[in-house]
Amino acid sequence: MKSVTIDRIAGMNCHYRYYTLADFFAGLQRNGITHAELWTCASHFLLDAQHWQDTRAVRNLARQYGITIICLTPEQNNPKPYNLAAKDPELIERTYRYFCNAICAAEELECHLLSVSSGWGFYSEPRAEAWKRSAEMLHRIAEYAHSHGACLAMETLLPRETTLVRTLAEAKEMLHTVGSDGLKLNLDLGSMAAAGETVRQWFSACGTEIVHCHFVDGNPTGHLAWGDGNRNPGEDLDVFIQSDYPGYFSLELLAPEYYQMPWLAEQKSLKTLSPWLETTGKEGYR
Repeated sequence: MKSVTIDRIAGMNCHYRYYTLADFFAGLQRNGITHAELWTCASHFLLDAQHWQDTRAVRNLARQYGITIICLTPEQNNPKPYNLAAKDPELIERTYRYFCNAICAAEELECHLLSVSSGWGFYSEPRAEAWKRSAEMLHRIAEYAHSHGACLAMETLLPRETTLVRTLAEAKEMLHTVGSDGLKLNLDLGSMAAAGETVRQWFSACGTEIVHCHFVDGNPTGHLAWGDGNRNPGEDLDVFIQSDYPGYFSLELLAPEYYQMPWLAEQKSLKTLSPWLETTGKEGYR
């Protein structure tokens, strides 16, 4: 049976929003997860267009719990203030500074990957105008990331979240339009399922452009813990393995029912995924 090592599973702090950053790292440690994707909510890691939180304390805290940060995910979707397709000139420059700060913060965290989206346009304007703004901003920050030895991984969003990049075809088009070595793709299984697409279709179309994954269950879409939806993880992982996917599998768990005891969502995911996971000598909850 083909499998992946457990150290390629990364936890994400979205559902730890009512806990401290230390609680998040402790929750991963107790489940035997050693890698994290850090979402920049203000109570965990403050980042804005002017500055970012001291990264030394975050690095030291992560090391205390044996955690390596492998991806930084800045807040960026509606109604967050930093929209990659911002229209107002002042907001455009604030957004650019924000993402440049995110890239610099990631570098200090010894992390070389950032998860981004296409941003969103207004319903009252032509889609082509918002698309153009998004492509221009993605090019600017992708070039900045590349100059810092980092990479942006763009995910698709749900149709209710944007009129821009929602499907595999639109992701390919945006990737081609931006045309930067600093922009690759993040395969989000939730938005992929909402578009009626498959993991195999993504790898057939994009191959080595896929460098990250938000690895989640769904009914059929959603961002659920594995075992709370109806996806077949073995079938999904088999395609990743066949496609020589080199990246991490981040558990981006967003359901509010996980907020009170978030570590249980990772525990359930690992238990469900266990037939396809190789341990590395660090045992978590079973």
